[in-house]
Amino acid sequence: MTLSFGVQSQNTESYQQKALKFEEALLQKIDQDGAGLSVIITHKDQVIFENYYGYANIEKKEKLNANHVLGIASMSKQFLGMATLFLVDEGNIDLDKDIKEYLPNLAIGDRKIKIRQLLSHTSGLPELTQNDEFMNNIATKHSVKEIIDIGLKGPYRSEVGERYIYCNTGYTIATALIEQVSGMDFASYLKKKIFVPLQMSHAYSCDYNQDADNAVQRYSPDSVGYKKAQVMHFSNLIGGGAIVTNVQDMSKWCMALLSGKNLPPNYQKIWEPNMLNSGESFSYGLGMGSSTFQNRTFYYHPGMGDGMNSVDLIFPEEEISITVIRNVFPPKLSSNDVAFLAAEYLFKE
Repeated sequence: MTLSFGVQSQNTESYQQKALKFEEALLQKIDQDGAGLSVIITHKDQVIFENYYGYANIEKKEKLNANHVLGIASMSKQFLGMATLFLVDEGNIDLDKDIKEYLPNLAIGDRKIKIRQLLSHTSGLPELTQNDEFMNNIATKHSVKEIIDIGLKGPYRSEVGERYIYCNTGYTIATALIEQVSGMDFASYLKKKIFVPLQMSHAYSCDYNQDADNAVQRYSPDSVGYKKAQVMHFSNLIGGGAIVTNVQDMSKWCMALLSGKNLPPNYQKIWEPNMLNSGESFSYGLGMGSSTFQNRTFYYHPGMGDGMNSVDLIFPEEEISITVIRNVFPPKLSSNDVAFLAAEYLFKE
């Protein structure tokens, strides 16, 4: 037992030293007088690196720090996936049932779409972000029903289960599913089942009643530096992109994903591959994808949107997580770039 703890301690210390080498390399690549960048790295059940660079608000010269919260865009999808898995575990949702068994008035004609297909981007539904009515009114708050009604006006993009095509509309419908089955609004359900148990004290989901009012300023690059990103009401991102949080809270989430603590027994389904009608497997689960880096398996989800850029990487064998959140898009150095730079240094022999 003593030997085991000795090995763990040495291993953690080694990762900490490598994280400092990563920071040296990172500082050569970033603009510390520009938009913000936050990074956190965990090993097993502890944070081994955390730092903040750049500005939460460039105009006010307000440096980004641990007290700020940021929009994370599509990195939010993993929380909806886990919310669904709680309801599956409780016997209230069957992933392989038709969505219309739960939402009979959903205007999708005679298409039969399984819950699993909504979450794995194989529904073939129209895409919200390609809908002009939706995008032209993104500064106006909308209810979940209003967003679904707008989103379903677009063209269907494939037969159900035929192709993997990224689809935010499916996640808005899944939000309505969670609200219908749980009897709670989506923001309250996430708070009860995930944010409070994991002590994610800064995290919340925006909706019709709550915008991202305390989030940092978002930016887009321009020819002379940065400009403020498009104004939007975060209710429009509900389900697939409306979470506001920070890297500290995300580190608690990532450590939970590594341990399973305070999550349902089926939690790993969030990243398990799914299959198309053809029988072909693809590497996206129910809110997270899977891939490899230097022959190491990792689970992840990026987030990209107006003034938002984020990613979390979970390396299960090494029990390492890396989360990066930025308040600019598209940055010269993306959150993905930063996260994989960290991984490169952490896994150097």
